[in-house]
Amino acid sequence: MDITKQNFLEQLPSIREAIQNATFFAMDCEFTGLASDRTIFPFDTPEEVYLKMVENSPPYIIVQFGLCAFRVEPPGEEEEEEEKKDGQPRVSYQCYNFYCYPKGRTNVFSCQGESMRFLADNGFDFNRLFREGLSYANETEEQRYRADLKDRQATRAANILAAAESDLTEEEPKVGEVNDVNMIPVPPEHQQQVDDTAASIEEFLQSDRQELIVGSCNAFQRKLIYQMIEQRYQRKVSTSTVSLENNQKAIKVERKRSTEEEQALDEQRRTRENDDLETNVGLSLVLQELAKARKLIIGHNMLLDLFYVLRQFFKPLPADYQEFKKLTKEYFPLLLDTKYLCTNAEIKVNVNSSVLAHVYDAVSKAPFSIPTVHPELPDYQYSVDDEKKHEAGYDAYLTGLCFLGLVSKFKANLLQLPKDPNLKHYLNRIFITRLTDVNYIYLNGKEPTQTREHIFYATFPETWRTGDIQNKFKPFGPVHVSWLDNTSAFVALHNRSAASSVLKMIGYHSGFKVYNFAQFTQMKLQRPGAKRGRNGSSSASPGEDPGVRSAQPVNQRPSGEEKGQKEGKKIERPQTITTAAKRKGTDEATPPTNEADKDATAAKDDEHENDEDNGGGWRTVKKARKTFTDNNDW
Repeated sequence: MDITKQNFLEQLPSIREAIQNATFFAMDCEFTGLASDRTIFPFDTPEEVYLKMVENSPPYIIVQFGLCAFRVEPPGEEEEEEEKKDGQPRVSYQCYNFYCYPKGRTNVFSCQGESMRFLADNGFDFNRLFREGLSYANETEEQRYRADLKDRQATRAANILAAAESDLTEEEPKVGEVNDVNMIPVPPEHQQQVDDTAASIEEFLQSDRQELIVGSCNAFQRKLIYQMIEQRYQRKVSTSTVSLENNQKAIKVERKRSTEEEQALDEQRRTRENDDLETNVGLSLVLQELAKARKLIIGHNMLLDLFYVLRQFFKPLPADYQEFKKLTKEYFPLLLDTKYLCTNAEIKVNVNSSVLAHVYDAVSKAPFSIPTVHPELPDYQYSVDDEKKHEAGYDAYLTGLCFLGLVSKFKANLLQLPKDPNLKHYLNRIFITRLTDVNYIYLNGKEPTQTREHIFYATFPETWRTGDIQNKFKPFGPVHVSWLDNTSAFVALHNRSAASSVLKMIGYHSGFKVYNFAQFTQMKLQRPGAKRGRNGSSSASPGEDPGVRSAQPVNQRPSGEEKGQKEGKKIERPQTITTAAKRKGTDEATPPTNEADKDATAAKDDEHENDEDNGGGWRTVKKARKTFTDNNDW
């Protein structure tokens, strides 16, 4: 179901009920841009990745939030015969697709041209977003909104009581009497309008009309008119602000109401204001309800989703990595990333690609099985036969189906998912694309530390290919090459015991330089703008000499220009032969030599790169860092 500001208040109670009754959730987001990973290297630590994301992430926002609430119940008498025979629990779902757009002139956000074009090419309704998108507020903004409204309502109530007491004790003020030391002087160019309005009120009081509408005023002019009415007619008329058909504000003038009538009218106004406040806080109310539920939330490659959700709806992201973990668990204590679940050795045998659509294709057949899921809102259901790719609600639904298929491999108890012994190893581990060894953030504790003495950073002529690099390292056994750009790469030795001999024995070649990982770390710190994390994220790994420095300058700075953390799942289904799919047969051992080759090589699916890295064997992977050629490469 699409949720906009038009139906939000009407649907909010049922959304809250769906969250309270759900067993687990799946979520997905669409953004105005993807955080750049060009500063992330294959052997960065998870902490370094997080700190780089915080430092380098522009203020992109979520413009569509998908939430699918799955409810699991034991089979009952009313269940279908097949379900009763198998003894399988009944799974149902409610799915919501929220359009999200900030309200007010002070809200500013960034857009990435390629991301916006990608959404447009996939049918995103920007008109609906801009006109009907739900507003939102982080915790600080919401507290301010509520405090301001409370003060305004209290002041108004006090004024009503004060006016009632004044009617009993004071004489009517004379026309033109100044009773407000803070009165705004009327500029000469507005005096005629104020006088005309006063004359209209005098005429109204002599007539039988029920009300007078004073329009065609801007905010300042309305303030002057209110001031005049307060001075001259406070005991004769009552006023209120109304909206005309063209959405312009106007002043409604009525004969003086009694105190009881004023209080009743004020109560109606309070109700409208409270509803407006709920609309202004908007989507944040749903995220707050989701956080209070403290139930399992599923995402696919969900680091950016989590990153943006926390920043946009709750609090600014902390600069400290451990504080980020603490903040995340405070709101979402149970998370599971299906992309990281796909790294399980038993699952990888049958799931060759961790792209979301490919995962669904894999788990749709043996040895996996997806239980039948029943829509609780039949008029608002999704179907894989009617694909709505890159709609956040549909992607959340598909993520939930993939999760159900994946856990069928473990025969997990769907009624007790957080307690399943197999899933316990994947809870609160958030997958990080691009990393070679420790490729996840572990929210429950420290990630394992990895020694780096077998990793070398090499720079070389642009004409070199993977074979040239392998030949230089041939005396030290098989190697794994991770390209950074056309003139630099990381080289990892399979035979770690040979690491101590590399710098002593590596052959000389013009333009070819080799540094151990400790030297590379020092070079990173020496670059302009390089920052060390509060917890020493840029320090050398155990077993490395942090004092070693490069004896010679680096000719080429390593860079990585692949785009985005979430791009791996933004890809067409396999039955559509995409540009990226056509290129899977290209020679990965050959770096690009011209712009066309660079673009073609950059289109390789990052999901497959990570599959190969985690496969247990050593393979040489060429990873060019250039922009994608078309949307299919996402």
